[in-house]
Amino acid sequence: MLKVGSSSRVERITEVVLEEIASGRWGVGDRIPPEPVLMDLLGVARNTMREAVRALAHAGVLEIRHGDGVYVRARTDTEGILRRRFGAVDLREILAARRALEVEAARAAAEHRTSEDLDRLADAWQRLHGDGEDEAAGVAAGVAFHRALVEASHNVVLIELYQGLTSAVAESLRRSNALGGLPEPPVHLHGGLYEAIRSGDPIRAAAEAAKPLDAMIDALGSAATKAARIA
Repeated sequence: MLKVGSSSRVERITEVVLEEIASGRWGVGDRIPPEPVLMDLLGVARNTMREAVRALAHAGVLEIRHGDGVYVRARTDTEGILRRRFGAVDLREILAARRALEVEAARAAAEHRTSEDLDRLADAWQRLHGDGEDEAAGVAAGVAFHRALVEASHNVVLIELYQGLTSAVAESLRRSNALGGLPEPPVHLHGGLYEAIRSGDPIRAAAEAAKPLDAMIDALGSAATKAARIA
């Protein structure tokens, strides 16, 4: 049984649940154990457990599906809040925010990357060029590459903010069908970014990080202008 202090029990329960999610025990999309199991695991009463679950659902971390169970919706409370806050924001604005974060992350990554960081970036880079991968696999590889980029910055604030915006981008991409979808990601541009980080060149890394996002922002702007003219 996990120990939960008597003071601020609801807060402590939410912390424990967040720790379990962060550890990977319960991943995004997973259903967490049923209420009786959680009550036994944490040693708390039903009302306290339900209050904690409601708090996490309000924060966007959990999703309560009546008659089905409770599912993980985000990895952190920051991610949950950002996902709810920015889920309906214009995709170009989300990409502009990503640009700000990724450019600074690339600059820092070129200065602070470790050999392990470079291995993760290289692995994701190879997956981006994998033969025979479907669209979903390609998107997953792209997400992995950019996440590895931000993590290589070793800036905890950038990392947590980026995790939240990644979810918001995923939500926005589903709405991009109205514009005909995004253009095919300019995969070749990631190679220059990787090389800049590997060689420890922060100025070039920042410039390379901006290129793919600028291409998508420009494409969306052109599509929106064309749609406005047709209307």
